[in-house]
Amino acid sequence: MFAGAVSRSIAQTCMQPANVVKTLLQGRGTASQLSNLSFKLLTRGAGAQFVMSLPHGAFNYATLEVILGCSAKIFPDEWRERAGPVLDFLSSSVATVVCSVVSTPQMVLTDRIMAGIYPNLASGVREITRTQGLPGFYVGWSANVAQKIPSYGLTWVFFQQFKRLHRKATDRPPTNTENFVLGAAAAGATVCIMIPMDTVKTRLVTQTAQAGVVPYKGVLQTLTRIVREEGLGPIYRSLTPRLVSVVPMIGIQFGIYEFVRKELMNRKGEEKKPLEWLHPAVRRTLRIGADRGSMQPDFFKDFLRNVYLIEEEMI
Repeated sequence: MFAGAVSRSIAQTCMQPANVVKTLLQGRGTASQLSNLSFKLLTRGAGAQFVMSLPHGAFNYATLEVILGCSAKIFPDEWRERAGPVLDFLSSSVATVVCSVVSTPQMVLTDRIMAGIYPNLASGVREITRTQGLPGFYVGWSANVAQKIPSYGLTWVFFQQFKRLHRKATDRPPTNTENFVLGAAAAGATVCIMIPMDTVKTRLVTQTAQAGVVPYKGVLQTLTRIVREEGLGPIYRSLTPRLVSVVPMIGIQFGIYEFVRKELMNRKGEEKKPLEWLHPAVRRTLRIGADRGSMQPDFFKDFLRNVYLIEEEMI
């Protein structure tokens, strides 16, 4: 949970300017705001994104790791090797649905702040609570889940497959920099596939009541209306800023997540292996003694000699 919270909050906050541009390009009647670019505009919703990314990242990765751990116990290694992509996609899908309890309010609030509907997080929470109540935080839930399940699922599958290919090619796990590159490549492939659904999700979430404008209803209806009324252009208009925002964001997120997770696991392992804290000479003597029987007099003699010689280092 800690690794997930840190990685997601840092990644999403760093790429907020590109995300703002993407959201304004996807919204109906919001692209004109880009004519007056400023630092204030590009950082809209950065604070809200950071705060709400913490629980989202924590729950998402914790759920994902629990599911992966359960699948490792249920399915044999040989079967998991062959069906790895399927298990990866299913694991990510379950985690996405579970985390939609947190991710949907995050999406609703941050997208509306970026579109200029609310000035900040506190104002958005008050306005939705006053006018719509709890259901207002889950507007566009179906579009959000429909977009995120394949999007997150494909990204996770591509990332895991790239890591497996890397391990086969190099016979070692990827470094932090390589995890960033592999994550970015996975995100780029997914964005190109999923950009239509992302546009539909943004339209549903950011639409507001306007006189003479028929509101969007549902994923398919929104998609067909955009194509019929505006053509294919608006669906792919945000592809470039989407790539600019998501590719490095996922690279940063996966890179930081793998790094923090590895560091935490290493510390956990060190706590379970107190011998690793001893001087190499002491560890060597202990291992020799264990191999030939620790009750032999020579073992105690060698051990005490080493302790005496490196007393200061041990302290």
